[in-house]
Amino acid sequence: METIFAVGLKKDVKGIQSFYIPKPEIKKPTEVLIKIKHTGLDGTDFNMIKYDSKDIAENRNELVLGHELLGVVEEIGKNVKTVKKGDFVTMTVRRGCNICPPCLHEQSDMCMTGLFTERGIHKIDGFLTSYVVDEEKYILKLPKGLEKYGIFVEPLSIAEKGIEQIRLIQSRMPWACKHPNHSFDSKKWGDCKTAFVIGAGPLGILATCLLRLAGVNTYVLERKDEEHIKIKTIKRLGAEYIDIRKITIPEAFKLAGDVNIIFEASGASEFAINMIPHMSRSSIYVMTGIPKGELKATFDAHAILRQIVRYNQVIVGTVNSNKNHFEMAINDIPKINRKFGNILDNIITHRFKLNQYEQYFNLQGPNQLKIVVDMD
Repeated sequence: METIFAVGLKKDVKGIQSFYIPKPEIKKPTEVLIKIKHTGLDGTDFNMIKYDSKDIAENRNELVLGHELLGVVEEIGKNVKTVKKGDFVTMTVRRGCNICPPCLHEQSDMCMTGLFTERGIHKIDGFLTSYVVDEEKYILKLPKGLEKYGIFVEPLSIAEKGIEQIRLIQSRMPWACKHPNHSFDSKKWGDCKTAFVIGAGPLGILATCLLRLAGVNTYVLERKDEEHIKIKTIKRLGAEYIDIRKITIPEAFKLAGDVNIIFEASGASEFAINMIPHMSRSSIYVMTGIPKGELKATFDAHAILRQIVRYNQVIVGTVNSNKNHFEMAINDIPKINRKFGNILDNIITHRFKLNQYEQYFNLQGPNQLKIVVDMD
C-alpha cells in the first residue's frame, strides 16, 4: 500500500508530529482525488497543539491537521460532473451528522446534534499532507485567476457567514438609517453604519475587508504597535485602528460614536464580555472566537440583561460555514483585491514546506500574519 507523509496529532503523544498515512483512493463514483498544493494555518491549528486538544476517530491513532485548502483535481469518479482533472479547487470543512434537519439540507454549520465531523479538526483528516479524497458535493472549483487565493476561501467564508447573520438579523430594522436604500438588506447596506472588529488576525482582517467593501465605517481594536503588519494592513483597508492598551472601552465607544455592529474575532473572552455594557441601542454583536481553558470574571449580570432587553440588542455566536458561504467568498475575493490593491497578496507573510512543521508551528515574530504550507 502506498503511503504519504502527513503532519498532525497522535493519540498518546503531545505536540506536533509527523507520520505516514495510506494514500487515499477513489472508492465511489461520486468521489474526487485532489493533489494538495497549499494549506493555510490558523488559530484553530495552533490551539489544538497548544492545548493538546485532540478529537481523533476511535479506529485511528492520529489526526492530520489543516483545514484551509488549495488543490488540483487529479482523478474523478465516473459520476462526477462539476470538476475535471486539472481544475484548481478548494473544499468545505464540516461533514454533517445526516440526522438533523440542517445537516439533511446541507447546512451542517447549523448541526443540531453535534455529531458532525470536520476536516483536520474533528475525527477526519485535514490537509497537511499531499492527497485527499472526498465527495464531489464538498468541492468547489476556483475560477481562473483565483488559484493562488484558494487558501483564503475557508477563512473568508467564516467572515461571510458572520456578516450574513448581521444582515439577516438586523433586517428587522429597515429604518436603521435615515436613507431607505441603506437598510441591512439593500445593496448599499454598509453606508451610515459603524462597526468594531475585535482582533486583527486573519479572520479579523477578512471581516474588515467585507465590512469596508460594503462601505461600513470600521474600527479595529487590537494590542499592536502602529508598525506591525496587522495594523498596516487594516489601515490599507481604510479602517481606523484603536490600540486598546492606550484607551478604555468607554473611550473607544465615545470615539467611534453610534456603533451598530461588533464583530469579535479574537477569542479574548473577558474583553469581549466587557464590551457588552457599552453596546449601542439596537446594535448587534457577533462572536466568532472560541477561547480555550477557563477564565472566571465578575460582572453585573442584572445590568447586562436589563440593557439587552431594553435596548433591543442582539448577541449571536457563529461557527463554521457551509458551501453557500464558500461560494460567497469565491465571489468576493476578486472584489476585495480590486478595491484594496491586491491586499490578499500581502496577508501571507510566511511560506514553508510540509516537512518544516517544527518551524511553522513554533514561529514567533512581529511580522507574522498568515502562514501557508506549500506541498510542492
